[in-house]
Amino acid sequence: MLRILLSILALVFTAEFFAQSPLTVTKITVPITFDGVPDEEVWNLILPFPMLMYVPVAGGTPTEESIVKLAYDDNYLYLSAYLNHIDPANIRAVGKKRDYSMPATDWFGLIIDSFNDRQNAFAFWTNPNGLRTDGTVKNDCNDSETDINFSWNTFWDVKTVINPKGWSVEERIPFSSLRFQVKGGQTAMGIIITRFDAAKYETSTFPPVPAGFSNAFWKPSLSSLVEFNGLKPRKPVYITPYITAGIGQVNVLNEEGTIYKMSITPKYDAGLDAKYSITNNLTVDLTLNTDFAQVEADDEKINLTRYSLYFPEKRMFFQEKSDVFDFSFLEGNNLFYSRRIGLLEGSPVRIFGGMRMTGRAGKWDIGILDMQTAPLDSNAGENFGILRTKRNIINQNSYAGGIFTSRLGMDGKYNVAYGADAQLRITGDEYMTIKWAQTFENDSANRVMDMSPTRLMLNCERRTIKGFGYNLLYSWSGEGFNPGLGFETIDSYQGFKCTLQYGWYPGEKRKIYYHKLSLIENLIWNSTTGFHETTANTLKWYFESKTGAYGIINAIWSLENLVDSIPLGNNQAYVPPGKYSFINLGATYSTASSHTLSSVFTGEAGTFFDGRKLSLSASPTMIVSSGISLGLTYYLDYVSFESRDARFTNHIAGLKALFTFTTKTSLSAFIQYNTAVEKVSANVRFRYNPREGNDFYLVYDEGLNTKLDRETPSLPISSGRTILLKYSYTFRF
Repeated sequence: MLRILLSILALVFTAEFFAQSPLTVTKITVPITFDGVPDEEVWNLILPFPMLMYVPVAGGTPTEESIVKLAYDDNYLYLSAYLNHIDPANIRAVGKKRDYSMPATDWFGLIIDSFNDRQNAFAFWTNPNGLRTDGTVKNDCNDSETDINFSWNTFWDVKTVINPKGWSVEERIPFSSLRFQVKGGQTAMGIIITRFDAAKYETSTFPPVPAGFSNAFWKPSLSSLVEFNGLKPRKPVYITPYITAGIGQVNVLNEEGTIYKMSITPKYDAGLDAKYSITNNLTVDLTLNTDFAQVEADDEKINLTRYSLYFPEKRMFFQEKSDVFDFSFLEGNNLFYSRRIGLLEGSPVRIFGGMRMTGRAGKWDIGILDMQTAPLDSNAGENFGILRTKRNIINQNSYAGGIFTSRLGMDGKYNVAYGADAQLRITGDEYMTIKWAQTFENDSANRVMDMSPTRLMLNCERRTIKGFGYNLLYSWSGEGFNPGLGFETIDSYQGFKCTLQYGWYPGEKRKIYYHKLSLIENLIWNSTTGFHETTANTLKWYFESKTGAYGIINAIWSLENLVDSIPLGNNQAYVPPGKYSFINLGATYSTASSHTLSSVFTGEAGTFFDGRKLSLSASPTMIVSSGISLGLTYYLDYVSFESRDARFTNHIAGLKALFTFTTKTSLSAFIQYNTAVEKVSANVRFRYNPREGNDFYLVYDEGLNTKLDRETPSLPISSGRTILLKYSYTFRF
């Protein structure tokens, strides 16, 4: 094993990596009329970027003309474009809500790798309606499901105009909203500019990106190097106070336990957030009495596995620069899981306040976070801390780093963790990732030279979707490993996962754009006893059409050895200890999401432990108009254990409605019904956002019981409701 590692490192050090020749961005000294039409004389003096097709024919000539230019002055980066259409009737102007991100509309924008680290980037997108969609990219967008974050917001502006030939756009991004380094008066950044034509499902980019990667126009490693001279951004201070007011109503059982009575509580609060750039590339955020009243509700889920369910972070404070704190062991496992802060078994916990500092010091990316929460019931108040550092080594796609986390209870309890990791780009698309961590807590042995509190991951992969690819993963999680500030889908295990795949593009004349065949094997043993727990073998075929539709067909053979029984659903049934072998067939089909009516359908059926299972789902979405969209979700799970005369059926139905009257005003509703808990939950939010940092929210939440006689005394119709007003205003100094 040591010889293999030394050989790999030798390849890294001897491989040739050629530096890009940077493009110098034009600095302008005359003012631009920021109106969405780049018709000033200064724009005529700047050469446009040559755009090339990415989809459906990589490297082909776009069917529509794009005149794209970039410029800057002392304060702003400007991106302008004329996005012409042969037939202007093909312009798709759908969506006005802040951070809307569906492919039902035309898109134009860019990602900016402001540190030129080839791993992380900021994204700024707009559509013909002039909406603002911004976000962050991490891990070189290795997994588009988890590495793109649209919840991050910053200060920037955009204007668009629809004209007889198409539409035009001007984006204005303050340099104070970016993080970067100045060396010798020069600043290097990476950019990828992208245009998406929804009617033709056509994507064009600058620079041209290869077809061998999924969502290649999101990958900072494929960006073009651009250079700025003499950047001296201001370092403004942002202070954002907020106030909330409202009412909470909850039905509680009387002292005799005979009837529920409504308890009404007024709700009012205040707090503030502050942001200051200590240097060009180091920013500190302070928060006092942190509030998340406006956050969208989680999706309802039913657990039919032996693994813990993962829910993504939706609170904006924890979204900004979340890539800096990431220490992922893949598949949801992470040494830092921000939902541990301010949430306890699904209930919100007051956050007194805290501090976050992110950015770069020299060659090191740095993230520091410290938060203090209040006591809740029998749980004492806690302090949460994290320090994360990493830096590029060897080449721009390799890094090494470390992490330290702490969870300190005011009652003396503690849980701390530390770890080290490295990612090495061996050559071409070949990568190797190593992660190692240990945890220590009160009432444990806390021995450093012990595998019990240790987490280890080794991952070798070829990051390509064209031709032969692979992903080899080994994981170890010891019996004593307990990340108090992290997330683990399963405890005390070691496992090996092997993915072999082959992808190909049939050719320009075929309706199918891309095929991929995959063979996946997953083996899991208990790390303490060595007992074999799980084997799962999957054969999968994925295809994607040139219109954006896609499908998946798979067959899964599973072997499960259970030492203990596992509960299913909402404790509706259980599986007793034993050895089980079962087979499932599954399929997924998604219509083109750029169409007015689109949907994703899934189905899975087969044996399930000592019984059978049928799962179906559908999620249609309808674009009613440019400002109105409706979405439905439906999940069905039927599980039957005939030999034990046990069975249950779960239904989850949801409705999402979005009304965007202007790019500044929106109304959204999310209503869900879950038969497992026999409850309807409703979350309705009205938002008025006249400018970045200035928000007014009206939020309504309620839970409704659907089977009142399931308990004695009978349950009330409403389990509780909350109506809140929240207003925040940002002062800039």
